[in-house]
Amino acid sequence: MATIVKPEDLFALRPLAQPVSDGQRVYYVESQLDQQKNASQAAIYSVQLADGSDRRRWSPADVSVNELALSPSHRYLSFSGVVNEHAQLFLVPLNGGAPEQITRGDADISQLTWEANTDVLYFQTTTGAKQPAKDALPSVQVVDKLQYKMNGRGLLPQGLTYQCIRYQCASRDQSVVLERTDPFTVTAANDQGLLFSTERLPEDEHDFSEGVYWHPFDGTADRLLNEKLPAGSFGQGQLDEDGQHVLMWGQDNHIPNVSQFHAWLGNLTTGELTDLTAPRDVEVGDMLAIDSQQRQSGQFVAWLTHNTFLTLENEHGRLSLVSQSLDGDAQPRTLLGGDRAITDFSVVDPQTIVFTESTMTSVSRLKALNVATGEERELINPNAVYEAKHALVAGQRFTFKGAADWDIEGWYFPPVTPAPQHPAVLYVHGGPQVDFGYGFYHELQFLAGQGYGVITINPRGGNSYGQDFETAVIGHYGEGDFEDLMLGTDAALKLDPTIDPKQLCVTGGSYGGFMTNWIETHTNRFAAAVTQRSISNWISFYGTSDIGYFFTPWELKQDMHNIDVLWKFSPLAYVQDATTPILVLHGEEDLRCPTTQGEEFFVGLKEAGVETQLVLFPKSNHELSRSGLPNLRIERLNRINQWFQDHLPAKEEG
Repeated sequence: MATIVKPEDLFALRPLAQPVSDGQRVYYVESQLDQQKNASQAAIYSVQLADGSDRRRWSPADVSVNELALSPSHRYLSFSGVVNEHAQLFLVPLNGGAPEQITRGDADISQLTWEANTDVLYFQTTTGAKQPAKDALPSVQVVDKLQYKMNGRGLLPQGLTYQCIRYQCASRDQSVVLERTDPFTVTAANDQGLLFSTERLPEDEHDFSEGVYWHPFDGTADRLLNEKLPAGSFGQGQLDEDGQHVLMWGQDNHIPNVSQFHAWLGNLTTGELTDLTAPRDVEVGDMLAIDSQQRQSGQFVAWLTHNTFLTLENEHGRLSLVSQSLDGDAQPRTLLGGDRAITDFSVVDPQTIVFTESTMTSVSRLKALNVATGEERELINPNAVYEAKHALVAGQRFTFKGAADWDIEGWYFPPVTPAPQHPAVLYVHGGPQVDFGYGFYHELQFLAGQGYGVITINPRGGNSYGQDFETAVIGHYGEGDFEDLMLGTDAALKLDPTIDPKQLCVTGGSYGGFMTNWIETHTNRFAAAVTQRSISNWISFYGTSDIGYFFTPWELKQDMHNIDVLWKFSPLAYVQDATTPILVLHGEEDLRCPTTQGEEFFVGLKEAGVETQLVLFPKSNHELSRSGLPNLRIERLNRINQWFQDHLPAKEEG
């Protein structure tokens, strides 16, 4: 008999990412949660490209890997790994030899980028960080910028110098090739120069444009490749083999924060800029709401040949890999599609792509694609035994008419053990510009194993359904999106008549936490609620969140001086109407939805006489449910389940 999914199963999952290949072997990062160290760890392994055999480890046992990069000559594998709390650069000769630690500084290194056709590696680091003296007295930090903190990092350091360093493998020489006072990201290089992306106007704290720049090594000025759309946000620049054409990922920012990301082509010689994805109404990028993946490369565009490029596209809950020709004659071709999520990929040669994938019932596996034939070859699945032994539920897709008669999509995960009457949980995703879909979601599997039906819905405002759908929530939080969720709950009750309508629960985090608070204060149809890392008060959020001063006006489309309007959008304004027992979960180091958001709602609930409890998670930021401390991730799941169990009404006798 299959075993139900438990919180502790997080330690058994093995997500794969960052696959690369030299044509003989495939190298990849395999992550796992270490119970003894109470931390996420990762190592580099490889298997034969032909058949997935001969699994080998390439990183030291005491080093947790962040990223890897394979040299174009296939002589070296470079990777960054944590040593004494800092990420350092390592190099491994693929013809034999142990990994060698190249850097030993007190600043992290990142963004490993090989120069085209040579064994020259570029990496990034910083200088100027103040090192506190031993037993030094506390000192103040003076803040003079609006963006002075960031979730997961705390108060941002000041006075840093950002560097890109060139490392010559043959001579071991290191030299600084680019130095700036503002952060930047190098994405490609050749012997003539390098590509980097950065904020276009870093001194303007209300300008959020980002550009891809060409930095020539001849000493001439840097060039902005998206000069034709300077207000856009562009990154991931990749050089074609001709050294003149640059593939980029970006958006024009015509609607702040929600403009679709597309693939773009820039020309170094002419300055021409072309939207390669238009006129298709699709999103290039990964906004899928799943909790099982770690250390993905975040690459969404790539060259397949000099005339063909690849895009990772998010559409109707799927992550698919699409091929498109630059000549525009042929229609885009889906190379990797279906009901799944392509979570990472890289091009081996024009006929071969290696990739990782996830489905609703498969955690992560490594595969290879023959581009010409479409044949897929599974190379390794380190989760195969786990998947075979556990009762994993595939969500049942359903559609319904939402607010204003819009078509809305959702998935229903029935309980593992059927029952004539059982509870159900409405789970609201974050964002709101993300989406539920076809990837492995451990938390949903856990709830299904505990006897709940799980209702997941993509209400208006979410990603993967086109620009108009994604924009619909802007200025309308708690309106059509709330109605979509309630109508979707009704549709799920019709889909599964064994759901007891008196045993409905609701939960969600971030935007899902906001919506849980909104549901708490606008309906009494739910028996229990759990709100996680939520927003309850847009007035205080505006000035305390790391993104509050720009996200609030972007999303609410209101005058920030109009307190009455901000209050109208705040669940806290309606707390006197709340009746449902609700658990409030919040990380103590959450700077995205600050801890005070949960605390304010908790106090309001208590004053309104609602049964509630506030649980604060130490050393936890906004990413608690995805990358937080393992013991606290498990604690969180157990508390959610226990709160629901404690507040469900008794089942009616049949």
